[in-house]
Amino acid sequence: MQAARPPEETRYERNQRFNAVVRWLHSLRFEHVLKVVEETRREVGDRTLRILDIGCAHARLFGVLNDRVAIDYTGIDVSTAFVRAARARYGDLPNFRIVHDSVMNVLPKMESPDLVIALESLEHIPEHDVVRIIERVAAMNPRRFVCSVPVEIGPAIWLKNIGSQLVGYPRHREYRWAETLWAGLYQLDRLPPHGTGHKGFDWRWLAQTIRHNMRIVRLTRFPLGFVPAPFASSVFIVAVPTSAPEAEPRSA
Repeated sequence: MQAARPPEETRYERNQRFNAVVRWLHSLRFEHVLKVVEETRREVGDRTLRILDIGCAHARLFGVLNDRVAIDYTGIDVSTAFVRAARARYGDLPNFRIVHDSVMNVLPKMESPDLVIALESLEHIPEHDVVRIIERVAAMNPRRFVCSVPVEIGPAIWLKNIGSQLVGYPRHREYRWAETLWAGLYQLDRLPPHGTGHKGFDWRWLAQTIRHNMRIVRLTRFPLGFVPAPFASSVFIVAVPTSAPEAEPRSA
């Protein structure tokens, strides 16, 4: 495969490698995606995997996958800075495409891929649009839909925001401390309605929306699968069309 251009690091990427713990936590979703990609590759045989990446940011997923699997990749992102960075790195590669637009505008025009992936992006989209996105993804009938989102409710948010304050990481600044308290107590009515940030996001709502349209076959809690959901930093969900055979067990 052709080599991509050397990356020019974005501020978003610098935050993701803030320290060893942050780097590790952000790397987990890519490790799990690689496992799902390998499962799907075995199903399709030798042909190229068609991958659609919703909210792809600087297309790190493409960089992770392209050296390992034959893929035809399309990313979607609304951010001019992210799209510019992704095109600078990968734009010359024939199996890479990125669309600079809202996913709401793009999805209706897309053909069915093998995998639809949304890593740490659905929490940044208004919830009424997320419902339509999930419905459209289900109608596309991909072999698998994969997403990861942060846990912003329960004691996990206390651990995340207090830890963020202690080490100087910026994630806690989105919240007032009273909002951190109420979110940790599951009192989201005491917070402003969720918009396009982390504050007020409830991953359980997203999981239920996915269940209404597809069948969840895997729901993994990060950083460790045995960690109870109230203390997890994020969740990783794999779903299949409702018509798919029930051959893949659901794991914690």
